[in-house]
Amino acid sequence: MVRHARVIVGIVTLVAALCSGLPLATAQAEETWHPGQLLAATPLGREWAGLDDVQRIEYITTGPGGKLVPTAALVRIPDTPAPDGGRRVVAWDHGTSGLGQECGLTGSKQLEEHTGPTVKRLNDAGYAVVAPDYIGLSPNSPGPHPYLQTSTEATATIDAVRAARSAFTELSPSWAVAGWSQGGHAALGTGRFAPEYAPELDFRGTAALAPVTNLESIFLRSRPDQTEMPGYVGRAAPLVLAGMTGAQLGPEVRDFLTPQGRQFIAGLSTGCNAQARTMLSSVEIGALLTRPLNDPEFAAVTRDYMSVPVDGYQDPILIVHGNYDTVVPLPLSLALVGQFVLSGTQHQARWLNAGHEDLESQGGMDLTLAFLEKELPAG
Repeated sequence: MVRHARVIVGIVTLVAALCSGLPLATAQAEETWHPGQLLAATPLGREWAGLDDVQRIEYITTGPGGKLVPTAALVRIPDTPAPDGGRRVVAWDHGTSGLGQECGLTGSKQLEEHTGPTVKRLNDAGYAVVAPDYIGLSPNSPGPHPYLQTSTEATATIDAVRAARSAFTELSPSWAVAGWSQGGHAALGTGRFAPEYAPELDFRGTAALAPVTNLESIFLRSRPDQTEMPGYVGRAAPLVLAGMTGAQLGPEVRDFLTPQGRQFIAGLSTGCNAQARTMLSSVEIGALLTRPLNDPEFAAVTRDYMSVPVDGYQDPILIVHGNYDTVVPLPLSLALVGQFVLSGTQHQARWLNAGHEDLESQGGMDLTLAFLEKELPAG
């Protein structure tokens, strides 16, 4: 049985697109697009991570350089009566899955299996879940994915909530965001920009689990003669370069790359995690570069691209990180907390005896749900 049939806008758009013979994203003139606009809302048509009644929405968001682009998200709503005032919404931002258009929540089995239990826990707590695929990770969204671009992670998340509320009228304007790993980075950007980007919504708070932060401070030390870069930074640096290349930001990233580097980055731009791991295990960052990345103009663009804001937040923040995390090392979050203190940003921070992959199961989701219950009671 398909629940929550309030998808007239999306179905009408889908039918129009099919009848016209045009791709869905081009069935509407681009000049009429606006952020958060719903293009379609349809049942996924299969079980997803063992869950039924999962809906897929396609919508418009603000992409790199302010250009409006289509993307997608999944929505799942508890099969219980909505409380007075509507069903509260939690946007869940997922972790790194790759850069290609088949690397998102419906294309990556690994990502599906990792995200499904989190969606279920949030649903069981009474929340509707909106899980965006950012930009470039779904077939309707132009790639490559601008990996760790703070602004577009945020806009894709906020606009997913807007579009979901157009499709499913029982959803409340009150919402919060949570995310893990890359999704923690996305959640923090979302929490910073949500009140001003979507003032019509009632944003309540941010939970960031093992967030990728302060990566640029290490990444920008990369140079042609460098043979090693520690852990996650070494793996993420080429992904960031590929994401920045796709975002077409100045200065031209390709100018910093060797011929091998350009070829390598092009290969990363279409692959998912498994391919990326294989590729990244066989290359040293220095072999990709023609000159150091600490060029002042490049450094300024990079910080604007991926830095997590440390001030200007209007709503509560929870940071959760594992003491034994070797993927996104704890010192990155310790540095963020120090920056929050210096800037006067109110926050909570919790350190758990966990690594990266097991952070949610080792208390991270318990802390997240307690935070949500305080800041956004499910009703």
